[in-house]
Amino acid sequence: MATNKVVFMPESRATLSADPMEQLRERLLHAFHIIDLSGQPSGMGSHMTARLPGEDRMLFHIHNYGFGEVTPDHIFTSDFDLNVLDANGADVAVNPTLHIHTRIYRMRPDVNCIVHTHAKHVTALSCLGQNLACITQSSARLYNECVYFAEEGSVLGKDKAQALADALGGNSAMVLKNHGLLTAGRSIPEAVLLALVMEQEAEIQLMAMGAGTISPLGEEGAMRSKEYLRSDKMMGRHWAFQMRKLARLRPELLEM
Repeated sequence: MATNKVVFMPESRATLSADPMEQLRERLLHAFHIIDLSGQPSGMGSHMTARLPGEDRMLFHIHNYGFGEVTPDHIFTSDFDLNVLDANGADVAVNPTLHIHTRIYRMRPDVNCIVHTHAKHVTALSCLGQNLACITQSSARLYNECVYFAEEGSVLGKDKAQALADALGGNSAMVLKNHGLLTAGRSIPEAVLLALVMEQEAEIQLMAMGAGTISPLGEEGAMRSKEYLRSDKMMGRHWAFQMRKLARLRPELLEM
């Protein structure tokens, strides 16, 4: 007799492995594909890293590969000078703009994952010189935490990256002028979910701006929604939803 079992989180080696490093690598692998499935273009310029807890090292993927192409063999470890530590003689390309990540990590011991993509709607909003506004309950997750970075051009080298890190400050999200988005989270799920929210809300904001004058949430309502939606419980449920979607659409990833 068939049963209608409720699945809260699909089983994977990430939830079964006892090795913290293995868990981190698997969660990062899943994160690349969750962002790819959301439709955010990664191309060759987007990047995401995960800091090894308490260390000046991070996991990254080989430069010039899109998020949807990433397999475990594309994930390596570097130090904060972008020296690859586990290439074993292979020529592993490192995105030079990853100093954005190293500078933020050095300033922010609370940050353990950073995401940067060229999300279409956030990029379109940035081309209008607009920051993300808090106009829906969902966008309240980023109330008073999204900043606009007006400097143009590729962020190459430590000095340019430091300027971006300084602009981010203690916030968790940034709209980059004519460029895209950046999120900084305490965990991989938090950074990824905030990136998904940014793109979703940028689309809504552009639609609203095209129809008339936007009406932001008041402070009380925004703070109440933020407290609820950014709670560990609700963020955990949101991540579980994304993992179930991944299990349906790319089940092979949970076996890698």
